[in-house]
Amino acid sequence: MMLSRRVLSVTMFAASLAAVSVDAGTELVTGDETLDFNRPESWAMKYYTSLTLFTGMDVPRYRRAGEVDLALEGGQVPQLSEDQRRVGFDGTKVEDVNQTQVFGRLRAGVGLGQGFALELGYTPPLKVGGARPNLLALALGRLFDLSSFRLGVRGFGQIGAIDADITCSAGEVAAGSDPQRNPFDCVAPSQDRSRHKVVGLELVVGYGGLSRVKPHVGVGLNHMDLEFDINALYAGGLVADHEVQHTSGTTVSATAGVTFEVGRHLRLGAEVFYSWLPVVRPPATAAVNEGLLNGRVIVSYRVHGAKARGATGAR
Repeated sequence: MMLSRRVLSVTMFAASLAAVSVDAGTELVTGDETLDFNRPESWAMKYYTSLTLFTGMDVPRYRRAGEVDLALEGGQVPQLSEDQRRVGFDGTKVEDVNQTQVFGRLRAGVGLGQGFALELGYTPPLKVGGARPNLLALALGRLFDLSSFRLGVRGFGQIGAIDADITCSAGEVAAGSDPQRNPFDCVAPSQDRSRHKVVGLELVVGYGGLSRVKPHVGVGLNHMDLEFDINALYAGGLVADHEVQHTSGTTVSATAGVTFEVGRHLRLGAEVFYSWLPVVRPPATAAVNEGLLNGRVIVSYRVHGAKARGATGAR
């Protein structure tokens, strides 16, 4: 993530964008750019948004009206290679996107009756590694019994932002005037922000019989409206970049997981998530898939609900 190609030099800045002098000669560069959804910068945005998608993480489950579950979710953040991180300037600059190795979320669910359930997910703005996320998600689901199996239809929405020093990392700043390790002469860690709005639909099929071990599989369709706000100072302090990049599009994802019922209240779950993410990396002109694969775990506890299991209320 993600500087515009229009920042290859101070001269190109002045020629291609409106820039005004501030602070004794520093050029303030601003501009809005809409990117193709398959551009390398867009790929990085949708990759990290996909990591946070609010999947069901469970077999479709009947919740009686008023039944409440609280849960803690954690996920692995894959570390990208140098070639994968070459996303700036339309795939020519390596960006410091390996900011953290884990992602977490607080979750709550409440039964609404008639097979409906409402879920809330929140990642508070706590800095983990070099990233500070602040994400809120809401989902509404409906359960359909299919004998020993269950079908869940679930719509969700998610908004939020992640702050990190992507375009000018602390490592680049520490390298000083070294042209290999700090090629853009960054003078301070950038204060970049990646924003996203997502709406999605998920279909999940799982085993709902009496066994304590319940597998499930699912598929999701996710529409993303993404934005990357650059806030960097480089070129020896001569350029202050405040560009904004936008992109939007739809991704397809799949999940497979298993839930283990420890007891009447406690459940443990694990899920593998995959998303197909096309990208066009110059000099190539055709898109190839560079998908995301990661693992997620969840611990869920029922804090309030029916004490007995009914004919339609099996866990």
